[in-house]
Amino acid sequence: MTGRALSGRRIIVLGGTGGLGRSVVERFHFDGASVLVGDARLPTDADRQDEVDYLTVDALDEASVAAALAKTPPPAAVVNLIGGYTPPQSLSALDIAVLRQQLEVNLVTAAIVTKHAMPVLAAQAGGAIVHVSSRVAVQNGENGFAYSVSKLGVVRLVEAAAAEGREHGVRVNCIMPSIIDTPANRAAIPGADFDRWPKPAELAAVLSFLVSDDAALISGAAIPVYGRS
Repeated sequence: MTGRALSGRRIIVLGGTGGLGRSVVERFHFDGASVLVGDARLPTDADRQDEVDYLTVDALDEASVAAALAKTPPPAAVVNLIGGYTPPQSLSALDIAVLRQQLEVNLVTAAIVTKHAMPVLAAQAGGAIVHVSSRVAVQNGENGFAYSVSKLGVVRLVEAAAAEGREHGVRVNCIMPSIIDTPANRAAIPGADFDRWPKPAELAAVLSFLVSDDAALISGAAIPVYGRS
């Protein structure tokens, strides 16, 4: 894919201020897109990326998400990076409040984004939505039921949205990374072999491909991006 494959397109990146988000925004900008970053907390002026627009968005508030999608120019793609992780917990010790929290932050946010993005993209004869699931979605969930089931829900959301969006030209996919090589994850697992983890820039390249015309045939996919871990 060339460095200007997204030229002239507007892309909304929700959750675009974190370790993965900054790399994704940088890649989209490099590939020619104009980018609107929506997040619950916006960076300081010193930490903002050049030529990027920012907007406070609460992804659990439908009105907030709808307002972001109504900004002009209309988006050609919506990339949702919002999510959260919870430490390992056995089912016998499951905190139901944690289960509810994981479902909200990982699945309900994705559902709200999808609900409001699909008609916006359909009105322009199509576009792309991409979410982030996780490798744990296709594992057995041992000691991690709350997180894994919320990410498995994202996969089913993608399948349903892709089927409903097909006749309107709306493509919906997700990536399933293993643990991502970010400073926070390195600090959490200091003895790991970081070279085997997928890098934010590598994941950003996959996301850029998925919102480009080169991925026009792909919809309803949950794409493994595990690195060598």
